[in-house]
Amino acid sequence: MGSLRTFNLAPIMEAFGCRYFFETGTSAGDGVAYATMFAFDDIWSVEIVPELADRAKARFASVDRVHILNEPSTSALARVLPGLPPSRGVVFWLDAHFPGADDGLADYKAEQDADRRLPLERELEMIATLRPVSRDVIIIDDLRIYEDGDWEMGALPEWASTLPAERRHIDFITKGRWASTHRIERSNRHTGYLLLTPKDAKA
Repeated sequence: MGSLRTFNLAPIMEAFGCRYFFETGTSAGDGVAYATMFAFDDIWSVEIVPELADRAKARFASVDRVHILNEPSTSALARVLPGLPPSRGVVFWLDAHFPGADDGLADYKAEQDADRRLPLERELEMIATLRPVSRDVIIIDDLRIYEDGDWEMGALPEWASTLPAERRHIDFITKGRWASTHRIERSNRHTGYLLLTPKDAKA
């Protein structure tokens, strides 16, 4: 499990004109809390587990710019992104695995549908389709789910290995649209991160 606090969002916002924050996987709401420390106009966090979404809604009830959405991430992306101007970038913080697993509310293998259990590829497809000319920044955690590496918190445990072997790679990022528009950086901190930043940076 990663932590958004690994990243200083202020220079990212400045370099790429990011005014919005969009998270998949609210969990306890710590990512949202960190995002509120920065000058985002609006902050969306999507949580598919009703219990966790309700807790987050209560936690941030007094913060008008925070929106907690209790629905699948793909439906939230489809609903929110068309209303955001391409000129105002989004910082996406994408969770790589099945919701609720880190909170003990669901087993990593509880969901049989691989696209629902590990929605990252589908989420990135939707962002690319709905924000084709944007300068968005994407941060992905739990990279060790998708590839082996010298991760700070060790290799992916067998009980958490839920991705079919033929899909355990990030070719959908490194060989797709994102490779042509974004710089792709790996970090071995925690369980591994992937940072995608537009190649046409202001600075």
